[in-house]
Amino acid sequence: MMRAMHSVISSLRNHQMKMDVIGNNIANVNTYGFKKGRVIFKDTLYQTLRTGSAPQGNRGGTNQMAIGLGMEVGSVDTICTPGSSQGTGKNTDLCINGNGYFMVKSGDEVFYTRSGAFDFDKSGNFFLAGNGALVLGWTADPKNGWVIESETNKYNPTPISIERLRTLEAQATTSMEFTGNLDFSTSLSDPAAGVINPVITSKDAIDSRGETHTVSFRFIKIAADTGTTTWQYKISYNDIDFDDAEDLEGNLTFDSTGKLTSPLDPINLTIPMTNGAADLSLNIDFSNLTEYKGLSTAWVENCDGYRSGELKNISIDPNGIIRGTYSNEISRNLGQIALATFQNPAGLTNKGESLYQESSNSGDARIGFPGEDDRGVLIPGSLEMSNVDLSEEFVDMITTQRGFQASSRIITASDEMLQELVNLKR
Repeated sequence: MMRAMHSVISSLRNHQMKMDVIGNNIANVNTYGFKKGRVIFKDTLYQTLRTGSAPQGNRGGTNQMAIGLGMEVGSVDTICTPGSSQGTGKNTDLCINGNGYFMVKSGDEVFYTRSGAFDFDKSGNFFLAGNGALVLGWTADPKNGWVIESETNKYNPTPISIERLRTLEAQATTSMEFTGNLDFSTSLSDPAAGVINPVITSKDAIDSRGETHTVSFRFIKIAADTGTTTWQYKISYNDIDFDDAEDLEGNLTFDSTGKLTSPLDPINLTIPMTNGAADLSLNIDFSNLTEYKGLSTAWVENCDGYRSGELKNISIDPNGIIRGTYSNEISRNLGQIALATFQNPAGLTNKGESLYQESSNSGDARIGFPGEDDRGVLIPGSLEMSNVDLSEEFVDMITTQRGFQASSRIITASDEMLQELVNLKR
């Protein structure tokens, strides 16, 4: 009887521990990114009264006789199944649809979390709301072609900061690419006689200081031979009259099918600047022009270069790329968020605040991009809810309570049996 009471003491203690885990699960039913706990019981030592024996001759074997000495907690596991996604409408909130953990850094320590309640602070740091931990990933380098990551830092993410990316420097125009048509039925021009039927178009170019300069083009049909026609182009800039400027001139030759035959390579136009900006050097490509009967629609379709701009909007795509739109309507990839996966995510050490750290049983973090290998993609504007199922927790709470209650009855029954033994003396 004393042995029975000592056995159920372990049951009372461990059922209370399971109730603590259930209570913590229920308390965190609305905690973003929370992973519920689960208690696993196992029986403990046995007192052997008789060992088993093998069959011998005409006698059968006998089984072991042993009395258990109670139970203990085998493990308190973290259940890493994903929670449901809840839309928030905030574009910096992120939910992982699949495997992986966000990486955040607090002080010198790196933590992992499924809670994606992120935001940008006044200094441009991408941080985890609530504790200020900095989100790790890769930030674009505007001095290196806006490269986000390279082989040298792919597996070494750093805190994401857009402080240096809030202003987009002006970029000078370097190329113009024509498209469209020059009307084949256009009458020949005779500049010497003052008869000119020009096709005129223009395009703005940007210098290194962000100032606009208008580049004008005039196309004049000057010859029509068997199987070929020739158009003269004249270029001027900054609203200088064609007749007064030292224009860049040349000829465009079309074959009998209306395709341009010369020049097929871009021509270069250098525009000297007097405002302190670097001289413009434009490569002008006419190779896509055609000559068919119909409207003349020649125009510059593609032209690089832009004015300076201030960052206005930020969005994040499912692959974790942070994209910024500037006031000059230019968009740039500002950075990318890192995700880490583990061979055994349940082995991570729980540090509270929905944060985890590596342990000897979790395996090393495998770092990469969202959507790459076995990593999930991101759902912008959403957060992952807790994976706690209230109905399951209430059922576990009832069974745990009954287990505790039944164990306490063993103590009561054992006490009554001891009382009967004491009364035998009377």
